[in-house]
Amino acid sequence: MKTPVKFAVGSLLVIIGLAAFMARDTSPLKNSGSTNPNSSSKSRAIEFYCAAGMSKPMDEIIKAYREDFPERKVEVSYSGSGTLLTKIRAQKSGDLYLAADTSYIQIAQEKELAEESIPVAQLWPVIVVKKGNPKKILKVDDLMREDVRVNLGNPEAASVGKKTKKLMDRLGKWESLIKAVDARGNFKPTVNEIANDVKIDAADAAIVWNSIASQYPELEAVEIEGAPRGTVTICVLKFSRLPHETLHFARYICASDRGLKIFRKHGFDPVDGDVWEDRPNIMYFAGGLNRHATEPIISAFEKREGCTVETAWMGCGLLVSKMKGGETPDVYHTCDASFHAMVEDRFGQLTNISQTDIIILVPKNNPKNIKSLEDLTKPGMKVGIGDPEKTAMGKLTVDLLKDEGVYEEMKANIDNPFPEAPMVVGQVTQGALDAGLVYVANAHAQRDKVKMIRIENPLSSATQTYAVSKTSKHKHLMQRFLDRLRSSAGQENFVNAGFEVITSSNRENE
Repeated sequence: MKTPVKFAVGSLLVIIGLAAFMARDTSPLKNSGSTNPNSSSKSRAIEFYCAAGMSKPMDEIIKAYREDFPERKVEVSYSGSGTLLTKIRAQKSGDLYLAADTSYIQIAQEKELAEESIPVAQLWPVIVVKKGNPKKILKVDDLMREDVRVNLGNPEAASVGKKTKKLMDRLGKWESLIKAVDARGNFKPTVNEIANDVKIDAADAAIVWNSIASQYPELEAVEIEGAPRGTVTICVLKFSRLPHETLHFARYICASDRGLKIFRKHGFDPVDGDVWEDRPNIMYFAGGLNRHATEPIISAFEKREGCTVETAWMGCGLLVSKMKGGETPDVYHTCDASFHAMVEDRFGQLTNISQTDIIILVPKNNPKNIKSLEDLTKPGMKVGIGDPEKTAMGKLTVDLLKDEGVYEEMKANIDNPFPEAPMVVGQVTQGALDAGLVYVANAHAQRDKVKMIRIENPLSSATQTYAVSKTSKHKHLMQRFLDRLRSSAGQENFVNAGFEVITSSNRENE
């Protein structure tokens, strides 16, 4: 596609403007406050890059934040989402980036420029015209009429321009629309400029975000059939000097009873955000099997997010009993998916995190020469298993033994079932048991003192799952914790603890 003259000139102006933008020493708005007044960084300001179309709600949010946290400082720069991303990529500085479409956040993540991301609101492109629609513009084809002056966002600078091009390409109308703009209109770098041109009668129509149209009482919106929705998204930049403080501000922006309430006031369609808490308190139910791998991740997460995670580490049977008794955690991290199924109506989407197998555990020198489950049925054998009423491991073990047809014969050799797998491992290492049936991950830390015998049966496999409660007030926070579990560092923790991690591609193929 040949670039139209006006589009090329517009792109040049964007580049020139961007150079000037990057050269500025100060940002247009400064506000103050701090979650940690004792921090040495309290005098620093959060550097916030924000899409220009969000300026009205964001100015109000920053003012409210300053009132709630008067020691905190925020410096915000408004421009087109694409222009801001170009600046971020060039300078590799800043703390927070809000884009009018999540595609820019995805690019930032792919380029390793962004860490945590949080959705803010939904929006979609509409045609905006003067009140009363004097030119009777009812559809996209009307924008190509010779009596209509039409302005669009520059796809290289403004998110609405990028979304418009994508939509018009799909409809097969982009080339015709470019010609109309080239003949009678202009490309602009920000959505605010586009809408303002229609307001001051410098254009008859423009394509802007629906939320922007609602901010101009002099204008009205004409819906575009099939227009795709975009998601306003905010992310913490990877090189942020103030990640803890930045996340605090980001959570405020994305809280249903704080920033999102202001977004709604200004015509946006906000997501179902978390409830605001200065320091969120999270209840985390997790099978004890996950403890060694997960505790370091929890500790780092608490420090970075400024939250408290209350943990309940125990057998999944006991956790299920607690939930059926009325307790409701924010998150349930199982030892096996079968124990999620017992309470699945209480939780949202299920994610598979890791996998481990039940094995026969014997002392290092294997004095009883145990090679199979059948060997555990021999008279006089001392065998340890988990309590099937309290632990996922115990239940899966009994199911496995029954499937192999050895459970009844083995019963006489089973000491009282143990409430926790580490107790079985300890008894085996001390020689008090001839064998124990535990997970690989249970025995991993003692692998130099024991021998593991694999069991060739699909029922020996256990899958650890993660799900957020439907009633949690902190669903987005818990999504970010899930992202930490699934990160390369989080997966390394699980591998080092003896698990096999389940990747995104694994899940797609299930």
